[in-house]
Formats: sequence, structure tokens, C-alpha cells
Amino acid sequence: MLNRKTNSHFTRSTLAAALTLLCITSTASPTESTHTLPTWLVGCWVSADGTSLEAWSQDSDDTLIGFSSIVTDGRVSFYEMMSLRLDDDGRLIFTAYPSNQPGGSFPAVDQDESSVVFQNEAHDFPQRIRYRRADDQLIADIAFASGENQIDFNKTQCADE
Repeated sequence: MLNRKTNSHFTRSTLAAALTLLCITSTASPTESTHTLPTWLVGCWVSADGTSLEAWSQDSDDTLIGFSSIVTDGRVSFYEMMSLRLDDDGRLIFTAYPSNQPGGSFPAVDQDESSVVFQNEAHDFPQRIRYRRADDQLIADIAFASGENQIDFNKTQCADE
């Protein structure tokens, strides 16, 4: 058992260290996120042949919810539930739950007013997901982080948008 004098010294030392750390972290400028919610994704998007559909809606001030599907021979052959959210640190995170596969999350690594790039090198495939908006076009692709095996997904706004 510690005697009172040692215990008191330990407590004061710990308190002093904690207060010093608090002062250092509170005076340091916070990490500012340059990420914003890409609300330009909101809407319905369809491929030229009509077999691929993607839709996004704004769920809250910090979250978009998306759904994507591919129809082959009149049946849904692939679907995916997605979310884009700003976490408490201001980071933009893309999370996807593809049909019959485990989900994965991808933090944004680059963003401007009409494009965003997400990347997770620990994920099998894709490791990079990019979205870009150009007028009534939604241009997207998935690839390895290196850019290899890129698959493009180009869509236009649905007719009623």
C-alpha cells in the first residue's frame, strides 16, 4: 500500500501532467476538415442502357443514403446499400453494403465542389471509389488504389429529375 505522502505526490504529478497536456491540446489549432457532404449526388441516376440505377437522398445534415442496382435479363443481379456521412472529426466516410458481400468503409482522400475520391487500401476490391458530377452526368469509377482494373459507371439524371 502506498503511504499518503507518496500517493499525494503521485496524484499531484499525474494532475500536473494531465493539465499540461490539456493546455497543449486546447491551445493547438484543431485539425480542420476540408470535407463537406457532396449533396450534388442527391437524385436518381441511370445508365444509358437503363440497366443500372443509383439513387441518393439526404437523410440528415451529415448523412446521404444511397442505393444502387444492376438488372440483368429482367432480374436484379446486383444491389448495394450505401451511406456517406461526416463523422465527428469532420471526415467524410463512404460505406457500402454490396449484395452477398461484407460491407466496407472508405474515407475521402480528395474532394472539391464537384468530385470526391474515397480510398481504403486494406479492402480487397475496390480500393478506390471516385464520383464526379458534370451537368446532368454522374461519372463514377472503382479501381485498385493504383488505378489498375478501373471500371467506369456513367449515368445521367433520371427522366423525372
